[in-house]
Amino acid sequence: MSRNRPRSPAPAYRYSPVHIACVQYDVKLGQVKENSSKVEFLTSSIRPGSLDLLVLPEMCLSGYIFPNPSSILPYLEIQGTGPTSMLAKSLARRLKCYVIAGYPEALPTTSVPTSQFSISKLETPKSEKEVEEDEGVGYNSAMVVSPSGEVVGNYRKTFRFDTDKNWAREGDGFRYFDLPEPLGRVAIGICMDMNPRDFIAPWDAYELATFCRDNKVDMLVVPMNWLDPEPPADSPPEDYPIQNPDEPSKHNINYWLARLSPLHDPSPGYEAGPIVAGEGKEVIFVACNRVGEEKGTKFVGTSCIMTLSTSPSRVELVECCNASEERVMIASIP
Repeated sequence: MSRNRPRSPAPAYRYSPVHIACVQYDVKLGQVKENSSKVEFLTSSIRPGSLDLLVLPEMCLSGYIFPNPSSILPYLEIQGTGPTSMLAKSLARRLKCYVIAGYPEALPTTSVPTSQFSISKLETPKSEKEVEEDEGVGYNSAMVVSPSGEVVGNYRKTFRFDTDKNWAREGDGFRYFDLPEPLGRVAIGICMDMNPRDFIAPWDAYELATFCRDNKVDMLVVPMNWLDPEPPADSPPEDYPIQNPDEPSKHNINYWLARLSPLHDPSPGYEAGPIVAGEGKEVIFVACNRVGEEKGTKFVGTSCIMTLSTSPSRVELVECCNASEERVMIASIP
């Protein structure tokens, strides 16, 4: 991987360059209004019409670490009407672009406090005990909003991390959305979807990447709350160097690339049939992560945009944030 290589030739199926932005910032747990104001501030200098897609992190306004169903109830959002929807719609209309944003989605029967938004047509709120005994009170989701401010897609996280299992139900499986050029066929994953299912599925199943390959997607967008994990206690220090906050996490970039092998390696070494990719076929990978800490857990930033190709086999790191900065990362891809 090199940022000094010549750019890949523009794919034949993309008739104009695509302009993408990721908002990497320190999401404060439970501070919905403050987080929304920060996103508005960080994006205030973007010229309307200059982007095709703006991406926000996983659970971008609520924060991430909720220990049980009751703790997240005040932050669950009804699809299309919650604070994240209102922010995404406002950004999409103002910037005249598509917006993908992560949020905690309420179930139709979940009680949501009236101080946040309308809860019309919901059933009688459950008691705390009923909530605790339930299999999950919502979904870890991401919405797709069009430049007109309409919610045109919704994806629910398929592979749940341990933190998700405290409150979220499993989603309905990987999805893609066919959007206008130059975006094309856009698949969405959320953080843990990049990993083997429950960390016990075969590594070389490459679940999300294989889905993208088999469905000929043009872009994979992954909102994240990707952690900076503690090294194993018995590991040599040289195997897990301390992350420089002013640099991106090379370990995580290489890990993401390894998990995306079917999109750039013509011989990934698993029995899934031959890889079919047209000459110059390229997939854009967009990772939008966050920074900061929650309850002692540190997030590793390193939001990035890469282009991947199997024919020829190639990876290009187009743009990247470091592990600690708050900024809007913008990339233009021919």
